[in-house]
Amino acid sequence: MKKVKLGIIGCGIAARELHLPALRKLQDKFEITMLCNHTEQKARDLSEQLGRVPYVLDYRELLESSEVEAVDIALPIHLNFKVAKDSLLKGKHVFVEKPVTANLREARKILSQSEASDLVMLVAENFRYRKVYLRAKELMKKGKIGKPYAAMWDLFNQVTLNSKYAKTKWRQHPKYPGAFVSDGGVHNVAALRMLFGEFTSVKAFTKSINPKIGSPDTMSLQFRSQSGVDGVFNIFYSVDGYWENRLLIFGSRGSIIIQENKLMLKNNSEDDYIEEVEDDNGYIAEFTDFYNGIRKKKKVLSTPHEGLKDLEVIIAALKSAESNRSVSLTH
Repeated sequence: MKKVKLGIIGCGIAARELHLPALRKLQDKFEITMLCNHTEQKARDLSEQLGRVPYVLDYRELLESSEVEAVDIALPIHLNFKVAKDSLLKGKHVFVEKPVTANLREARKILSQSEASDLVMLVAENFRYRKVYLRAKELMKKGKIGKPYAAMWDLFNQVTLNSKYAKTKWRQHPKYPGAFVSDGGVHNVAALRMLFGEFTSVKAFTKSINPKIGSPDTMSLQFRSQSGVDGVFNIFYSVDGYWENRLLIFGSRGSIIIQENKLMLKNNSEDDYIEEVEDDNGYIAEFTDFYNGIRKKKKVLSTPHEGLKDLEVIIAALKSAESNRSVSLTH
């Protein structure tokens, strides 16, 4: 099958460090035909890396090109809606970084627009494609820990102004709710929904420990799910002196522990099962899914509908923290 002619809109960290390594390994599926960035230096630098691929400074010019049939949108979150909308209107397939949009109103609009077209739109939520979470889901489906009943995910880190992510002005002064908590936490929400189904209610608190990286930077979220699994998700970005990223899943006959790419299955009657589940954090898999959606007409896994549901959880959590009340989610 012929390659997809891909235009990249946004030449920042996500495009250079997350998307490009995957696209280099998928050169049999994608040809990068044009770049766009509003500051010329970033566009020129990436163009040079790619062998002087043509670049423009206005994404609307890229959308007019017959040499572009699909776009990879890697922009500040508040720009996702307009650029994705315009791309669909110009007949381009859309691969857009998460969260799908800055707010629920925009998310519902882009969902309606994408469903009304024959074009493929994929929300680049790489956690939906990470093998370690897919493997955990498989083990639970096989009954390896009995009936799952609870989960706890602790993500403790310290983001300072030395971080390349914190240095981006759109993160320091976000035009979307939740700052780092939503930008990063939407990943974990996607994985939790994939593992346990829809959330039925959430209760959260937030804090701002270091306002210089955006507010809030700390959230503790309790959730209930349709599958009967209740859980806690802690995402703290200003923890001084401690780091952890661990997901615990408790079942009636055992537990699963996930730390980075390591999965451990433990119970009291058998030896521990430990598996290293290596991947590239799901980037190759999500681009492959995008390609198969375009060329093979397969439904993609990370749809705008899933992106909307992820965002609904984040927004509900922020509302809960503001009101100090539990918030129900309807489906």
